[in-house]
Order: sequence, then structure tokens, then C-alpha cells
Amino acid sequence: MTHWSATVYLNLSIKPRAFCKETHTLQNPSIMANPKRKQSKRRSANRRAANAFKAPEFAKDPTDGSIFRPHRVNPKNGMYRGRQVLNIEV
Repeated sequence: MTHWSATVYLNLSIKPRAFCKETHTLQNPSIMANPKRKQSKRRSANRRAANAFKAPEFAKDPTDGSIFRPHRVNPKNGMYRGRQVLNIEV
């Protein structure tokens, strides 16, 4: 391949790397995508806080006072929204 002069680059407005046969993504790791700036500690902490596990919420049953997960059948007495939906043998 012939050598390209600077005037050709200016006229074509193409960087010299586009015509170079030797540059290859496996041989030249600087071509790979890299972050432009360092990620701040605050951004990292916010991401980790959003992924953190949260303790489950519980509701109190008005009939017997047992606790259970809201919007689910109470496993202790089988009640859901004031109706008996499961037959629980004690």
C-alpha cells in the first residue's frame, strides 16, 4: 500500500487509521471502547443502593393479629380479604 500524504487526508477528511492495514482490533487494544471519564463514587453507590435487598413488608391480620405478606392468603388461618379461602386444620 502506498503512503498517503497529509493533503489526501485533509481533502478526504478521513483519519489515517482508516487506511492502515496493520491496525486490527485484536492487535491494537486501544481501539476498543473505553469510558470517557471515571465513574464517581456517588454514582457507584447509587447503583449499588438501587440493587440492594430490602426487608419484606408485613401486614397484621385484624382477626387474630398474626402477621403475613400483604395481598396474599394468610397461611396461619387461610383468610384473604375477610373471606375464608383455604381450609387450615389446626
